Amino acid sequence: MANSRAGKPSSRPAPTSFDKDEEELQLEQQLFGQRKKRKIAKKSNGANGAADEEETGLKNVTDRDLFMIDAPVASGSSSSSASESEDGEESEDSEDEQEQESNDEEDGEVDGENAPSDTGSESGGEEEDSEEGGESGEEDVDIILPDDQYDVDAEAADRKKVKAPSKPSAWQDPTDELIGLDLNEIRRLKKLARGKSNSKVGGAELEKRLREQFERLHPRPDWANGRIRTGVPSLSSLFSSTKSFIDATTAMAGSSRPPLPQGKVELQRLRNANQANPTTGKREAQNGGSGVTDFVWHPSARVPVGVVCGGDRRIRFFNIDGHTNPTLLTLHIPALPLTKTTFHPSGSSLLITGTRPYYYTYDLASQKCLRSPRNLFGSSPSASAPQSLTKHAFSPDGSLLAVAGRRGAVSILDWSTSGTGAVVAELKGGRGGKTADLVWGSDGRELEILGGRDGAEVEVWNVGERKIVRKWGDDRAYGGEILRRSRGGDYTAIGSSTGIINLYSSSSLTASRTKSHDANTVSTLQPEPIKSLGHLTTSICAIDFHPSGEMMVGASTGKRDALKMYHLPSATAFGNWPTQTTSLGRVTTTAFSTSGEYLAVGNQKGNVLLWSLKHFSR
Repeated sequence: MANSRAGKPSSRPAPTSFDKDEEELQLEQQLFGQRKKRKIAKKSNGANGAADEEETGLKNVTDRDLFMIDAPVASGSSSSSASESEDGEESEDSEDEQEQESNDEEDGEVDGENAPSDTGSESGGEEEDSEEGGESGEEDVDIILPDDQYDVDAEAADRKKVKAPSKPSAWQDPTDELIGLDLNEIRRLKKLARGKSNSKVGGAELEKRLREQFERLHPRPDWANGRIRTGVPSLSSLFSSTKSFIDATTAMAGSSRPPLPQGKVELQRLRNANQANPTTGKREAQNGGSGVTDFVWHPSARVPVGVVCGGDRRIRFFNIDGHTNPTLLTLHIPALPLTKTTFHPSGSSLLITGTRPYYYTYDLASQKCLRSPRNLFGSSPSASAPQSLTKHAFSPDGSLLAVAGRRGAVSILDWSTSGTGAVVAELKGGRGGKTADLVWGSDGRELEILGGRDGAEVEVWNVGERKIVRKWGDDRAYGGEILRRSRGGDYTAIGSSTGIINLYSSSSLTASRTKSHDANTVSTLQPEPIKSLGHLTTSICAIDFHPSGEMMVGASTGKRDALKMYHLPSATAFGNWPTQTTSLGRVTTTAFSTSGEYLAVGNQKGNVLLWSLKHFSR
């Protein structure tokens, strides 16, 4: 019987894990736990001590933590599996499979689709380790992760290197997706290619690479990094400051900018202010005048607009940004030979004058250009009525306009109501000669008139009382052509026909009336200039003060490149600019911008040259 049983194979099916009841499963779990302890004891004789410490407490680990890990076998466990297979413990593989199947059935933590594949991969890995265990005993095993698996530590390290997501663009051009080009075919874009296989890019990728190259060549400055504080809204930050953000002059005075050093001025040449629409030069058109006859800035620093008055009888408006300077508007006034333009102090309108007894006003809001009345100076103009309105000046508040007439007379026009002007007074002194120039005092009550037979006498009028309050002159100011006062009122300059610029301190020109019993006695002053600047040798055509009161520029049309810049606190000229190679042409006008950042120079060629003053643009 025994022989028959031994010779014939048993027809009884092999027991499976599904035939085991709960008690048998618990018994197997206890038995397997004892087997692993024996396995650990056997390994402890080897050199793999780190793996022994990890497997010591496996009986206390939940099944979820045991079987949800889906990763290749590490090098340490590979060597241990190889040593086990060499010792002939092949029966443990089948027992591990049975243990895994029983645990999957009991806990229900592993899906039916994943459990067989996981078991097969582990058993296959152990067989390969058992076959190659002798060759890879001391060498490291390269672990190649499948596509559906990832290294948690490597991903965390890469996440630290990735920058925070930038703010999305407010608008994207849909045509960028239609662009496709090969970077290796364009010479100037070869540096953007990243290998021959990665040279064809689209519009979005090209923009990304260009942006990366720009940020690499021009890193973000430190002041920009600390400009915006994290978590503080820009509007709240603005309102929490006590600084003025409307008046640029106030902001400039209250800033911590160091004083302007003497001897050297730093400038940067920019694109011409009128390069987008240049003025016709003197030699290029009949009756072309003298190229650029005048250039003025808008009185508000928040409006970077420059106006070019040309000899071609056209007024051109430009948006001065220092880069492209686009054209905003062009006015053609064929009936008036243009000589000078002036913004109203409020910035709402532009006064356009020339060698005619009338003027035009252009209203910026309504964009209308109006001509003054024909009988502005009466139905039958007097002998002192002006035939040219080139010499004029607005009062600081813009309510009055002073116009120089003939035989030393000055007409006062009311500009407060209609904005068209009406003559309300005429000032005429006994000095004789012509009126060379005029300028208002800082309070708007006094008007200084330069004239006389030799152009060296200045009369100071009280416009409200219609009388002269004082006079002053200087013998060295012979042939005065132009009178200017700084914006703060600290300095006064007179340019003469001999090329000399006399610089005065305004405080020395405001002495009180002499003590006398006659109330009508007028004091006559003989002030000494701070310095007589004799760098130019021909008639002065332009003088302009910087808004900060630290710099002055003077120019002459008589010679080419005749321009000089001066440091006012020391009354010295800057020696580094302009140089002998600086091409200015015959200068006709100069003007500092209201913000003090730019210097504009107009010439007879019809160009308005533009420079940036680095000291005031930081």
